[in-house]
Amino acid sequence: MGQLATQAQNRQLAQMTPQQNMRKLLDRSWDRIKAVMPKEMNPQRLYQMYISTINREPALTDCTVESVLSCFMRCTSLGLEPSNVNGLGMAYILPFGNKNYRTGQKEATFILGYRGIIDLARRSGQLRDISARAVHEGDEFDYAYGLDEHLNHVPCAKPGKLTHVYMVANFKDGGHYMQVMGIDEINAAMKRSPSARKPTSPWHTDFEAMAKKTVIRRAAPYLPMSVETKEAIADDDRTPDYSDLLDPIVMPGGDAEYADGSDAIDVEPAEETEPEQPQQPEAQPEVSPLEAKRAEMIRRFQALGVASDAEACETITKILNREVKASDELTEAELDKVLGQLKASVKEGE
Repeated sequence: MGQLATQAQNRQLAQMTPQQNMRKLLDRSWDRIKAVMPKEMNPQRLYQMYISTINREPALTDCTVESVLSCFMRCTSLGLEPSNVNGLGMAYILPFGNKNYRTGQKEATFILGYRGIIDLARRSGQLRDISARAVHEGDEFDYAYGLDEHLNHVPCAKPGKLTHVYMVANFKDGGHYMQVMGIDEINAAMKRSPSARKPTSPWHTDFEAMAKKTVIRRAAPYLPMSVETKEAIADDDRTPDYSDLLDPIVMPGGDAEYADGSDAIDVEPAEETEPEQPQQPEAQPEVSPLEAKRAEMIRRFQALGVASDAEACETITKILNREVKASDELTEAELDKVLGQLKASVKEGE
């Protein structure tokens, strides 16, 4: 939204409380949000849950309107209800204080719950069941990867501190996939999470649930999920951007309307400015085929939520069936094999 449009909007909404302002803007954007809603969801129920979210999280009114509505849009498009209200652990919309790089204003954050990821995985229709569990001191627990892969867990009556989390997915064709993470790996993942810096983060209020979510997220590249779901998992703990769908189009003469023709807030005509002169692109250094493939592999791992080279090497080790300690030691043939597996994992979820 342009500066003049924002000023006009502020004048129009100045007499309302922050919650009333946010609700009015939700009303004006509701048709766009509802348009991405799966058929099985109830629009009236979801609308009331968003209103309750605004009321229960008053700090959301300190965030940019676009970021809050974008979080609502992401929640709706995935077919998940906000757990700020029902506490089911599907998804959360929280004012964690990420800063908009243009305005410096806070932005809302969209966070997937581990139950939300499980629900999205089940929608593929290719899973017989999927679960995540926590292991505590005193439990009987052992596992092994490889040709004789197995996992055994017997909880004790009085569990101690959390030591591991694991997930198991059984496919309808008879196969399965399992992933185990130790407490050191979980803590390392928490330190990389932007939301963990806030004392109200689920990492501090519901650590075990976040640990379960982390192990499912790590397994996501090997599960039959849609591309949209995998992208949502990769973008988790960030502010989604649906501004192109939510911002009004300013028409000549100062009238504003949305792309579908509905009325928006009246704005003044934009001032004319001198057109910017195009800049000459800087010459880019040549990249070898080996470096290009390594860069593509890193991008694909990042898109799947694998943030560090150590995490990537765990997956590469399984693909190549040999221990890999650093991704830059791979040959071109090995890079081709890893890239082929990563592309196949995304294609299976389409």
